[in-house]
Amino acid sequence: MTAAATTDDRGGPVLRVRLLGRFELRLGDRVLAPLESVRAESLLAHLVLAGGAAQPRRRLAALLWPDSTDGQARTNLRKVLHTVRRRLPEIAPHLEVTPHTLRWRHEVPCWVDALAFETLLDRGGTGDRRAAVREAVELYAGDLEDAGDDLGLREKRDRLRGRHRDALAELADLAEAAGDLAEAASIAERLVRADPLAEEATRRLMRLCVARGERAHALRAFHACSAALERELGVEVSAATRATYDALLADADAAVGSRAVGPPLIGRGPERARLGAAWRSAEGRARFVLVSGEAGVGKSRLVDEFRAWCARRGAVTAEARGHRSEGALAYGPVVSWLRSEALAARLGALGGPHLTDLARLLPELLADVPDLEPPAPLPEADLRRRLFDAVAAAVRRRTGPVLLVLDDLQHVDRETCRLVHYLLRSDAGAQLLVVATARREELDPDGPASDLLDALAADDLLDEVPLDRLGVADTAALAEQLAGAPLPEPTVRRLHEDTEGNPLFVVEALRAGLTGGSALAPRVQAVIETRLAALGDAAAALVGPAAVIGRVVPLAVLAAVVDVDEDGLVGGLDELWRRGILRERPGDEYEFSHDKIREVAHRRLGPLARRRTHRRVGRALAAHAPVDPGRVAAHLDRGDAVEEAVSWYRRAATDALLLHAYADGVQALDRALELLATRPATPQRDAGELTLRTALLAPLASVDGYTSAAVARTQQRSLALAHSLGAAEPPPLLRSLVMSAMARGAFAEATRFAERLATAAERAGDDVAVVEAAWVLGAASFWRADFAAARAHFERAVARYRPEDHRAHVVRTGQDPKVLSLALLGITLLFLGHAERARAAVDEALAWAETVAHPQNRTSARVWAAMLAIDAGDGPALVRHVAALADADVVAPQLRLTTTALQGLVDVRAGRRESGLAAIDDALAAARGAEPVAGLQAYLGRVELAAHADGADPGAAVAAAERLLALGGAACVWAPEARRVRATFLEAARRGTAAERPADDPRRHDHDPA
Repeated sequence: MTAAATTDDRGGPVLRVRLLGRFELRLGDRVLAPLESVRAESLLAHLVLAGGAAQPRRRLAALLWPDSTDGQARTNLRKVLHTVRRRLPEIAPHLEVTPHTLRWRHEVPCWVDALAFETLLDRGGTGDRRAAVREAVELYAGDLEDAGDDLGLREKRDRLRGRHRDALAELADLAEAAGDLAEAASIAERLVRADPLAEEATRRLMRLCVARGERAHALRAFHACSAALERELGVEVSAATRATYDALLADADAAVGSRAVGPPLIGRGPERARLGAAWRSAEGRARFVLVSGEAGVGKSRLVDEFRAWCARRGAVTAEARGHRSEGALAYGPVVSWLRSEALAARLGALGGPHLTDLARLLPELLADVPDLEPPAPLPEADLRRRLFDAVAAAVRRRTGPVLLVLDDLQHVDRETCRLVHYLLRSDAGAQLLVVATARREELDPDGPASDLLDALAADDLLDEVPLDRLGVADTAALAEQLAGAPLPEPTVRRLHEDTEGNPLFVVEALRAGLTGGSALAPRVQAVIETRLAALGDAAAALVGPAAVIGRVVPLAVLAAVVDVDEDGLVGGLDELWRRGILRERPGDEYEFSHDKIREVAHRRLGPLARRRTHRRVGRALAAHAPVDPGRVAAHLDRGDAVEEAVSWYRRAATDALLLHAYADGVQALDRALELLATRPATPQRDAGELTLRTALLAPLASVDGYTSAAVARTQQRSLALAHSLGAAEPPPLLRSLVMSAMARGAFAEATRFAERLATAAERAGDDVAVVEAAWVLGAASFWRADFAAARAHFERAVARYRPEDHRAHVVRTGQDPKVLSLALLGITLLFLGHAERARAAVDEALAWAETVAHPQNRTSARVWAAMLAIDAGDGPALVRHVAALADADVVAPQLRLTTTALQGLVDVRAGRRESGLAAIDDALAAARGAEPVAGLQAYLGRVELAAHADGADPGAAVAAAERLLALGGAACVWAPEARRVRATFLEAARRGTAAERPADDPRRHDHDPA
């Protein structure tokens, strides 16, 4: 059966089993339900790979649960087998179950990737051998799923992995023999990634790169291999590999010598021990460790060694860093983790929905994974939940420990900080350790990193390992390691005094040529400049542009930016690597060994050269995928390429807003506007500004609120631009004006803008905007107590609403207009005297809120259902709705306030008067100091009025009525009820008799339905 076969000879669907890289079952073209159990997947893998032989239950139980007793293991096996048969009834024809054995029936048509992989490799002949091996290699999507202590699967996995590497080597030989150097080099690259310590594979890759004219790539392969051998085994490359390297540099006019050994980690014994203890504690729970200290004190060096130590013990490791002033996209470090070799290899094991969500961060997945559904826009809460779950699934996909390194935490974006907290908090038992470095003095007390650390400390998930400067003895030891011999005591003391024990200062002073009796520069910049001044011409020509690119330097970008030939590129790169200024990274990248070195190299460029290089870097980054629009824009900005930078800032804002990173979007658009303001005033420039300001309105409102001065200024400028251009007011501008007017309680103004929005929407055929406009017109009429008009608008919104537009509505406004229109229609119908129809409308609102499963919509509907119960005098219904609100996930501040007040009302009526009234008072006080929300204070005033309607304190009831009347504006909705309550209790007070309890009677408004 071929890999493409989805039906058998009779046309029936064939079961397809994927075990390599990810576990997946398909019946024909349909993906079967995931098992969501590593043991269940391991059981099926054992059976499928057994070649049709019956497997004793006792043996399977022992393989899957080696640490359990025989009886417990067999009980576990029965449970897992029950789960498999219940969740996957489609595999029943393939599974033979007896009291003592289990067997996969291979006589029933079935395709298995691992078996097809080996069949292809076992195929003889030479004519189609290359095609067969290539097909086998393409089938191998990753190693057989890890099963932790499952020795049986580990042995199969190791065998298949070995066959895969042999197949890669064979395919590279076949491609080279056929003259296809491109495929041969690509396969050799995969061989090196599979085993970075395999020097033969590295020599093959270097030779093929040179043959293709890619000497810089060959050089990077040597650098990576040399560093891996030094780091992992403490040895140098072999003579054969060194000879290949020497031949590579023969024409580069570069002095060939040994690489400058990286600075040794001196001292730090207690700190190493604390990291080791954190690692051991992470075996049973998730932890976060902060390694803190000043620049140059050795934070990254300590963490690098720790990461290698963990990797040697079988941990999955990935590293990322925060970047300052590079316009990085939200979730930038998370993207680096996911693109790391270790985690990227896990992505194939994820299901389609998780991969779709990860494609928001990794667009290349849409090209790499056939038939992957593209991600659709989602409301903020839904997107964050799904994205966080997808990243968590990628991190925790397999058993075994995971280490995530996060360098320069002080520069990490807010979204990444939130995700890290989620990873650690959502599964406290995960084998996950996050180790971050940070300069405490650069941590903004109000920034995202500080918020993360505070939250982790509160959850008891945080450990801190502070690094101090070296003492005299450790400074002497470090100097001896670097110099190769002990330094005289006076020299050591002078070295320690001038560097104050900062390891970076010590290293740079020694590398700058310190000899006995020579004076040291008092600042690190001076010693680094001395070191950079000693570079050869080729290296000097590269180091400045590399510094402009950033801490991480993609080889392709550097090659596109510099004005050197290939010999200069190869020779210069090698010198920078040998001198320890650059170090290799996974993939075709280098990075500066310390950011202080990069900063000094960057400052050495003159202003004109720096601007020109920034322009080149921006354009080179734009030409090389994956593209980070924010980073491209920042470089073009610094290169004075204004028009290009504006365009890329707009792209960066669009990407940020799709992830609901509103502050990042505002920052990008603000900078684009600042740049545009430097251009001469023309209609084209004004049209561009109107586009940017229109795009700015929604994220700015999310950050500052609709009634903020910043939003008002942007709205007024946008209106002026539209008027001067003779253009129609853009719908997003009209929508923003409506929301601002509603929040201020200017309902007549909101109505005017909403009518213009409705007209524009009808003209454009925008059904989503038509419904939004109808809902807003209904709300504005409701809050003016024009219930006849409100009813007409709400009913029109419901009639024009299309279920398939739900997502678009929630993305645009955060709400579903059908839910809100039905809920407010219920109150409106009650006031118009249609009690039964009112309850039906609210019930429909609640039902639709459940259907769309949007938490905020569900809570909003329930809040209005509670108000209907108050106004209708339905005490039991009020209690039911408030009880449901107590179990809801309430996020929006105004909904939290109304929920608090409603619970207070229920408490008052249940006899807990003092605490209930206190809760209502707290909600009212908070609402007065919060961002204005249409009708919020009126709503809370109505709840307070109901709480006093029992007559226990007539004076308080009168005062509550007068406060509600004094609000004006939206309070007109309940003004008749406030006047009635006031009149009732004033009359009772005048007669000196106890008032009846109007709260027990159905409410009747004095509104005139006409």
